[in-house]
Amino acid sequence: MLHRILVLSFVLPMLLAAGEYDAVVKIFSVSSRPNFYLPWQNFSQRNASASGFVIEGKRIITNAHAVSYPTFITVRKPGDQTRYPARVVSVNHECDLAILTVDAPGFFDGIPPMELADLPPLQSSVSVIGYPVGGDNVSITSGVLSRIEPRRYSHSGKQLLAAQVDAAINPGNSGGPAMHGGKVVGIAFQGAASAQNIGYIIPCSVLKHFLKDLEDGRIDGFPDVPFRSEPLENPDLRRSLKMKKEMSGVLVIELPELLKQEVPLQPGDVVLKVDGRNIANDGTIDFGQGKVLFFGCLFWEQQLGTALPVTILRDGVEKIVETKTVKFPFRVPNQLYDRNPSYYLAGGIVFTPLTINYMSTWKNIDQVPDELAVNLGKSRNLPDEEIVVISMVLADEVNLGYQRVGADIVSTVNGVKITSLRQLASLIDSQKEGFLEIVLQNGMRLVMDVSGMREATPRVMHRYRIPSDRSSDLKS
Repeated sequence: MLHRILVLSFVLPMLLAAGEYDAVVKIFSVSSRPNFYLPWQNFSQRNASASGFVIEGKRIITNAHAVSYPTFITVRKPGDQTRYPARVVSVNHECDLAILTVDAPGFFDGIPPMELADLPPLQSSVSVIGYPVGGDNVSITSGVLSRIEPRRYSHSGKQLLAAQVDAAINPGNSGGPAMHGGKVVGIAFQGAASAQNIGYIIPCSVLKHFLKDLEDGRIDGFPDVPFRSEPLENPDLRRSLKMKKEMSGVLVIELPELLKQEVPLQPGDVVLKVDGRNIANDGTIDFGQGKVLFFGCLFWEQQLGTALPVTILRDGVEKIVETKTVKFPFRVPNQLYDRNPSYYLAGGIVFTPLTINYMSTWKNIDQVPDELAVNLGKSRNLPDEEIVVISMVLADEVNLGYQRVGADIVSTVNGVKITSLRQLASLIDSQKEGFLEIVLQNGMRLVMDVSGMREATPRVMHRYRIPSDRSSDLKS
């Protein structure tokens, strides 16, 4: 399992030329994360340190996980013991990158911005510079670039390109630059907890995508592969699809309804090429020099909304169609950051959307109830569709008999199918009298008299010290 970092595990007694690491800074952050199980509360304040480096434009690059949910951030540069208050300029949690700046006059004086470069060939040596835990001075760790492949970024859960170096990554060096030939080729960000001397860096191609995305003043993020696919390694399957011997590709098995206007594909199509590059039957593309990558990289490297030619085989006829790069409408979104949890409280029943954040309240993903976990990877049918769950039932006489309900999906309220938390709250708020009936996906029925439920809500809030019956996003 991958773990996030806040330095490479061993520090070599290397010395860089004077001034070569002047642009590498130490970042101190104080953060307070929300509690997605008790969504009206935050966890206690947490102090951490990380690394960063200065690029042109008086910008400091670091990891998003080092500055998420910030309450106070300071930066210290080499040779200066002063901590300068910093602010977040922009952040993209998908790629675990953030931009900071310092407004104090003179902070950037004498700091030469670092240059960005592409990854060198495999087996090239790289030096990771940063501030490991346990010391205040900059350290330099040497490693070899051993692999380039898509990996799941542990901070966001999104799969993007990462480069492997043969050194462990430990807390303290998050956001530190990986250098080759005097230029930055990547950013240290996570390591392999189950292995020794294996660490990962974010390639500068991902950083450059982030910076270009920011040019219009907003962050759109990275596209996804807009369809679910199946490899075509079985020869009988290929023959049944009328593929010629020289053809290879992947089979489209699902295209979300929400994407059909922008993505002119359909289940049963064989995708042969993306942007002119041949896809192998195992779903990979040969980039030369021994580098074979998942074909999704061709989508990830584009900005959202880019037109991309795709060669397909449909009913035995080869054709080229143009698709737009889009985000896949996952029913359960990836990790959410820098926003408070949504919740709604009625008669002691706590409702919340199903998110990865909520699932993360279990210590191990294997402990998440199957009823919830089965929705991972599935697509939404409506633009704002959410799965609403009863997180818990706070004990009160009005909900007697329902107090063991928890982590259960809501199917209907008064016979109306539930598609979002806002819709559920509106249905309950609008009912003036009679019985409220909530039916769960497992068939269980919860029935409460509306007047008794409304009387109980402030009583429950007072008993459990809950400041509001709903999150701020539901008050508008």
